[in-house]
Amino acid sequence: MAALKELERDAYKWINNISRSAAKEIMNGLADAGPAWSGEFRDSWVAFAASGGAGSGSYPYTLSDIPQLPLTKREAARKVKFTIENVAPHKLIALDLADVPREEFRYPGFPPVGDVVARGTRPATGKRGDVSGSGNSRSTAPLNWYPLFVRGGKMQKALERGVRLARPE
Repeated sequence: MAALKELERDAYKWINNISRSAAKEIMNGLADAGPAWSGEFRDSWVAFAASGGAGSGSYPYTLSDIPQLPLTKREAARKVKFTIENVAPHKLIALDLADVPREEFRYPGFPPVGDVVARGTRPATGKRGDVSGSGNSRSTAPLNWYPLFVRGGKMQKALERGVRLARPE
């Protein structure tokens, strides 16, 4: 009976490791795909455990940035282990979910930490990544990068990589 309990506990640890590794890979994938001017948005991804608690850290994310899950049958049976969210105050703009007047985009006095993917002019009101034509505006992620990450297969690949990379304790 003790061997069965030990085997059960090892299985819970394995599920914990797989879940945490997948969350880490997804967070790093989001940070890589998203905009990075100062790095604040890229450093603001957080994994919230469904059982309570949240991790903290900055890019690049490591397993220590992802909370441990309880090693219980109930936790192992949960379909959703983590919710990953960006907690930056300007997240709706960075996720291209909010229209912003052009005058709110101001050069902060330093170059971006991320690669510039588009240059040009912004429309009077538009999304962060809506840059085209000629002009001095710059974008460090393509327009609509977030839905493309989620629905275009990058999130699935990050999840699969996390499962492959998970190691037993």
